[in-house]
Amino acid sequence: MKYLLVAVLLVACGGGDGPKLSVAELQDPATCMECHPQHYKEWSGSMHAYAAEDPVFVAMNNRGQRETNGKLGTFCISCHAPMAVALGLATGENFDPAALPAAAKGVTCYFCHNVENVTDIHNNPLKLAMDQTMRGGLKDPKGNPGHHSKYDAMMDSDRNESEMCGACHDINVPEAINGVPGGVDVERTFKEWKTTIFATDKRPTIHLTCGQCHMKSSDGLVADFDGVVNRPNGVHEHTWPGIDQALTPFPEMDVQAAQINRDLK
Repeated sequence: MKYLLVAVLLVACGGGDGPKLSVAELQDPATCMECHPQHYKEWSGSMHAYAAEDPVFVAMNNRGQRETNGKLGTFCISCHAPMAVALGLATGENFDPAALPAAAKGVTCYFCHNVENVTDIHNNPLKLAMDQTMRGGLKDPKGNPGHHSKYDAMMDSDRNESEMCGACHDINVPEAINGVPGGVDVERTFKEWKTTIFATDKRPTIHLTCGQCHMKSSDGLVADFDGVVNRPNGVHEHTWPGIDQALTPFPEMDVQAAQINRDLK
């Protein structure tokens, strides 16, 4: 079975007209690795991949569950393990990332590239299509038998307003929980960005989205198979360097540290 799956994935990276991979297969980041090895390598050491395993998050979620008698629910894991919530694999209580399959750990490829709509600005309001279509910022994506491809302005660094990033990087307590009043901001990164000149001034030389800083672009191939053309500034880093680093052994730790240092200079 293992070799059959590998064969299917290799065909998917070619230019044939074979059947699309199933939704379940597309939800596993390892599937993406076959055609997007560089993107996968970068993601695998990112804070998005680490989100569900971060010991600080796990400890804070467990404490929150205890102090609210479980009322906290999926409030934290909706952003740290969104696919686990979407697939009904976790409720927030007794959360154990080791018990989750790869498709449900952290912020995965499928979670971002299958977004159909952003319904609000707080606490992960992203609605997934749960289909075989992967969305992206390329206006003319090359067809492939692995999955359907679709252009989405929300993922176009020249057109988006960072609403997808703001979905989880703007956290607000929706209602009173254990004495904490509703409406309290836990994280307001997106809200703060919206008040800066980088958001309000639309001139191309000044306007900067989240992705333009945290997903630097370069020339290159977006996928590793025949027929894919080199796109000027068409490849985006999937490391999302910021202020955080893994606290436990994790892939690409040196790369993550180097990119943080690079961006701080």
